[in-house]
Amino acid sequence: MHTDIPQRPEVEHLAAVSSPHLVTIVLRTTPVTTEAEAARITFGTLTTQAIARLTELGGSPTEIERTAAGLRALHDDAHLWRYLSHSLVVFASPERTISYRLPNELESEWFAGSHFRIVPILRTLTYPHEARVLALSQNAVRLIAIEPDHPGVEVPVPELPSDLLDTFNVEDPGIESHQRRLHSPEGQTPRLLAYTRAVDRAIAPVLRATRVPLILAATQPLAGMFRSITSATELLDATIDGNPDERTAAELDEAARTILDAHYAAELAADAERFETRRANGKAVTDLTDVARAAVAGAVATLYVDIDAHPVGALDTLTGTVSAESDPGRSLVDQIAAQVLAHGGRVLPLRRGEVPGGGELGAEVRFSV
Repeated sequence: MHTDIPQRPEVEHLAAVSSPHLVTIVLRTTPVTTEAEAARITFGTLTTQAIARLTELGGSPTEIERTAAGLRALHDDAHLWRYLSHSLVVFASPERTISYRLPNELESEWFAGSHFRIVPILRTLTYPHEARVLALSQNAVRLIAIEPDHPGVEVPVPELPSDLLDTFNVEDPGIESHQRRLHSPEGQTPRLLAYTRAVDRAIAPVLRATRVPLILAATQPLAGMFRSITSATELLDATIDGNPDERTAAELDEAARTILDAHYAAELAADAERFETRRANGKAVTDLTDVARAAVAGAVATLYVDIDAHPVGALDTLTGTVSAESDPGRSLVDQIAAQVLAHGGRVLPLRRGEVPGGGELGAEVRFSV
């Protein structure tokens, strides 16, 4: 499976684009290479429909053809269709065509007009399925990278001790007597704590560079000792139980993803609880017109939106009012999301039924509008 995960600045740039002859295509795909041709055919069909819509909307035939040419070139890119993930999102303009292979399973759709459809791609930023696993025992230490696009792989870490004895630079001639001292009642605890501190110091720069959740795979007493001294603020409460030395990186990856799923579910439940508390205090809204007005005013701290929602209407970005009819080639949800991003807010696309407040949109606001 192959992915291209966008960064927030990339999404913000796409959200701010406003010009004629834009096409967004969201395509459900599969990493199974034998099914790539079917996805490519579907992409061709969606492209035809989107370009036909651009033609209906009017504009420069030359510019529309340039947008179409970029999509056709992507359609003919054999290398792309050989290496897919679970979704493909494409943004095409007369000037350029860019694509992202995403691990999330998105519904296929096309959108044509003066703005890009950005809400589907934000789903990947909400739940990236990325973490690090620290497999820690007295006999070995490994840091495993959990990524959206491949099974877990060990990450090289400078100055990471290879095991407990390596922390104290024990030479082979005296190893047996040193082992006895390490495991004696009076020597074990201080040395185990020193060992965990050495591990924590070594992995800290790597963790700070990624800022993703850290999952511990260890048994007691090391698990408790590491938690008592670590500076890793992203360490999750759940631990992968059992001796980590007996698990491969791929097996640790599988266990970590189960913990990540539970972590995301807990985050969503906490969001819903906080939303209801804030709504009771007048700091959260669910009415479409209230959400739109708050977005334009820069009041929305967090926008929750049903990823499949397509409410009717068009946003006036000067007043925040919503008209009764949609503008051709513009998505109301994406217009609102673009305003939230432009003002430094978060946009969390969720599945139907997950949106706090029970509707298609909900917003936590910084101040009342």
